[in-house]
Amino acid sequence: MQGYNLPYEPIPQKLYTNADLFQGFDPSQPASWVKTADFIIYRHFVMEGRTTPANPYMGMMQALHDNAISQATATFIEGRRVVAIIGDHQLARDSVSYRNTAILARRLTRSGFLICTGGGPGAMEASHLGAALAGGGDADLDHALARLKTQPVVPTLGKIVDSKGGIDFSLVAQADAWFKPAFELAQSIHSAGESLAIPTWHYGHEPSTPFATHIAKYFQNSIREDGLLAIAKQGIICMEGKAGTIQEIFQDGAQNYYRTFDRFSPMILFGVDHWTTTYPVVGVLQELFAGQFAKYVLVTDQVDEAARFIEQFSTETGR
Repeated sequence: MQGYNLPYEPIPQKLYTNADLFQGFDPSQPASWVKTADFIIYRHFVMEGRTTPANPYMGMMQALHDNAISQATATFIEGRRVVAIIGDHQLARDSVSYRNTAILARRLTRSGFLICTGGGPGAMEASHLGAALAGGGDADLDHALARLKTQPVVPTLGKIVDSKGGIDFSLVAQADAWFKPAFELAQSIHSAGESLAIPTWHYGHEPSTPFATHIAKYFQNSIREDGLLAIAKQGIICMEGKAGTIQEIFQDGAQNYYRTFDRFSPMILFGVDHWTTTYPVVGVLQELFAGQFAKYVLVTDQVDEAARFIEQFSTETGR
C-alpha cells in the first residue's frame, strides 16, 4: 500500500473478504488469476524469501500483518461457538467424503455454529460450501456439486511462481480452470451462511476458497495452524487426510491433554477405517486420553452421529 511499497496493508483493520482477495478475477479472461490481490501478495511473499525474508523490514511487516489478523479474528469470533473442520486438501469434489463434509458443515451452521477451516481446497472447501448453503436444500447442494465436479481435484500448483517471481502460465491456466466453477458458484449464492477461513500464503499457490464469508489469511503457517485449533473450542472434526491432518490431530491432542485453553475441545475422527487402520491414530489417542476418550472423542462414519456429538456440548460446560 502507499507509503509502504507493499501489495498488502501491513496492519489490516478487519478480516479479508472475497472482494478483497479475488477482485480482478474474471472467469472469461484466461490468466486473470494473476491479477488478483491474493496472487499478487503471494508472488511478493515468494520473492521476498517466504516466511524467512532476508530483508528485516519485510519480516516486520509480515509480523505486524499477522498480529493484526489475529486481533481481527478474536473480535469476529467473540461470543460464537466455533467448530473447525480439517482434512485432505486433495479431497475430490465428486467424492462421497466431499459431500458428507458439506452436509455436516451445513447442519452445524444451521445449528448456530461457526464453521472454521484452513481455507484451502478439498475438505476445507467442502466445509465452506456447506456453510454457505445453510439456507438452501438438498437440491441446491446437488446443483453445486454438479457444477464443481467439472474440476474435481485441485491441480499441483507448487511451482506456479519461482523464487525470482517468474510465473508459470501453464499452471496459471490450471489454477484459473479449477477456481472458476467455485468462484462463479459463490457469486451466485445470496445470503450465504457465515464461515471463517484461515488460510496462509505459505500455501498460497493454492487459491483460497471463495465460499467463506470471512478470511483470516496469514503469512506464517505456524501461527495460522495453532490459531485455528485454539479458537475451535466447540470441537474439531477430522475428515480423512494424511500428514498435515495427522499433524493437526496430534497438535489438538496436545492442547486438550494439557488443557492449554482451559477445556477439552471434543474431537471427531470421521472415517472409522481410515483412522483405525490406514492411519491408526485412534489407538494413540485412546492411550493418551485414557478414561476421557469415550466422553470427548468420537470415531464415526455417520454425519448425523458426528453432528449430535458436537451439538451435545455447550460452551458453558466445564470440560
